[in-house]
Amino acid sequence: MEKTQREANLRALVGMLDETDPDLYQHIRKALLDIGPECLPYLDEAESLKNDALWKNRIAAIRQELQIETACKELSAWKQEAEPDLLKGFYLLSHAFYPQLLWEETRDWFNRLHGDCWLLLASASGLKETLARYNNFFFNVCQFTLGHRLTQGYGFSDFFLPSLIHLKRGNERALALVYQCLAARNKIPVFILSLPVINFLACSIDLSLPYKENIRFCIDITRKGALVERMDIEPVFSQQKRIRVCSTVEALQDYAELLYMMASTLEQDNLRLKAIEKLHHCLNGSPGQ
Repeated sequence: MEKTQREANLRALVGMLDETDPDLYQHIRKALLDIGPECLPYLDEAESLKNDALWKNRIAAIRQELQIETACKELSAWKQEAEPDLLKGFYLLSHAFYPQLLWEETRDWFNRLHGDCWLLLASASGLKETLARYNNFFFNVCQFTLGHRLTQGYGFSDFFLPSLIHLKRGNERALALVYQCLAARNKIPVFILSLPVINFLACSIDLSLPYKENIRFCIDITRKGALVERMDIEPVFSQQKRIRVCSTVEALQDYAELLYMMASTLEQDNLRLKAIEKLHHCLNGSPGQ
């Protein structure tokens, strides 16, 4: 009986979302946000009950706020894990905007990639041959391609996993994240470099040595993984003192920083911008720090 009454109360609360009094609406909104994700099925159920713009917009706004709150909690917990998984972090960031994206499906998609890739790499001898085979798998067999280039402006969907999973497309940094995830699973010593270098990943001498001084060469994600010798990239390293090899958490923090930097000037959807800002704050601290 108690459960039935709670369900009735939730439906009644959601049913008041077209309240015209601004102060009363804010109380209703806060009550739903305080209840949390438990409200989501009731919001989904109510959305089709009225063909009214205010009604639908308010439901969409509260749904997104709840999704972002949940994502922030999950990302905060992810950062504290002993060995955070970069793919899981990328999933949590993507899921905040694409709630239909399921972790089980994402994990299975990636495991299939890993299984196919492992077979091709098994007989490779030496790091350069391994990378040549890996690049062929990633860019030619899987057909991952560059979508909206960061140098060409801001393409929201190309920052997130659904575009990579379903369209095999992403911007430079999104491709780099998946490239590194798959490389790490295959024990290839490839690492994300920090923000001053957008299109390069670093290849170290060993997985256990993810440091700037141990970089053998860099990998250009915009040129199908073309290798760039350390001596050729040294002037960039010398000029950009901030360049570092990122840890797993730092890789996602830099990614959120890049997304926030671009969205803050180019995002037209104010709700989406606020969500990006909140996720950035969750991963990096206050925006702009």
